Amino acid sequence: MPYLHYADTKTGVGHTHPPVLLAFSNHTLSPFILTYSCLSTLWSSGMSNNYMKDNNCYNKNLLTDHKEKLIQAIKRIKHETDECWEEERETYAQRVELEVTFDDLEREIRAEYQNLHCFLEMEEEADMERLRKEREKGVKLLRERERKITEQGKDLERAIETLNNKLKEEDSVKLLKVSEGGREEKMREGMGRCQVNFIPPSAVGCELQSGQFVGPLQYRIWKHMKKSLYPNLSSLTFDPDTAHPLLRLSPSCTSVWFEENKEDLPPEAMEDNPRRFNYYYCLTGKQGFSHGRHYWELEVGQKTAWRVGVVRDDVHRGKMDFCTTANGFWTLALRKGTIQACTHPSPTAVRVSIRPTRIGVFLDCEKEEVSFYNALNMTWLFSFSMGTLSFPLFPFFNPCDTDEGRNTEPLTLFTPAL
Repeated sequence: MPYLHYADTKTGVGHTHPPVLLAFSNHTLSPFILTYSCLSTLWSSGMSNNYMKDNNCYNKNLLTDHKEKLIQAIKRIKHETDECWEEERETYAQRVELEVTFDDLEREIRAEYQNLHCFLEMEEEADMERLRKEREKGVKLLRERERKITEQGKDLERAIETLNNKLKEEDSVKLLKVSEGGREEKMREGMGRCQVNFIPPSAVGCELQSGQFVGPLQYRIWKHMKKSLYPNLSSLTFDPDTAHPLLRLSPSCTSVWFEENKEDLPPEAMEDNPRRFNYYYCLTGKQGFSHGRHYWELEVGQKTAWRVGVVRDDVHRGKMDFCTTANGFWTLALRKGTIQACTHPSPTAVRVSIRPTRIGVFLDCEKEEVSFYNALNMTWLFSFSMGTLSFPLFPFFNPCDTDEGRNTEPLTLFTPAL
């Protein structure tokens, strides 16, 4: 702000003072200098009061505006605070829910291992019981043989004692006076009473072979465990009634591949079947599931493209804008060298260190969840939460086209031989 210059009328000395009023000529609009006497006249005429009033009004408006800005800032920060605490409450709820979920999973895992422990304990007890029975049987036979041998030994010892007593008879003269015939008869009688022979009892076969009780014990238990597996390996077959006309199936309906040659199609493939997929090269399994837990495996080998998973029974069999979770497909696919979970609206890449050659699919209808694994080492790949299910679910398979001869391998249902 420019300062106002004026001259002291008494001393003639110039002074500089903050301006109170800047005056201009009516004609030239050029500023002129107010003298000290002019200022005195202006102040005495009440201009100072007007200035103070204007200044107070300006300050009041400025204060009001400042307060309004502070109030708006407080409101904004209060809103941010509410959002902050709401986010904190939601995070706390998520943490509690996550801890509960982990606790449930821990109990479930312990229960599964407890089942395995119970199975192994039962197998161990059965083996120990079989071993105890064989032991008791062998020991009993040997004890009986031992008793018979002991009795014969005692008989032999008694015979020796009898004969020794005969040798020590003092009345030997009397024995000699007996007639020769009577003497011989008496000797034969005495010897007859001492005629004892050792006859060994029948031998007892007690040789033990380790293979009878141990052998490949772990493999044997593994074979037995197949009966207690839950879920057990589901024995699936492809449903030819749902297969696209260009898909060919093996006679056992356990292998499927794409056939580019449209000639020699079976007549049933050309029939109007509402269950047949007529646009995408896919098909379903013959068995559907609405409850329980189920697991199956598929050999994908070195195929360059495939798609497997589960679908609702009511999915559309013709052309669709997308085949994702939004319309009843929960699938995993190999496309352009990348494994993808077919989520909506865009697929989710699944990172793997080694591309699997066999895929395991685990369906838990109670938890409404389907999971995928590398079946060779049971590494988890991806899981879908399916939500409330009102239709049965069917295994889904798509071997894809031949990819110019690079994808000719079949898609094969794999059943391990335990």
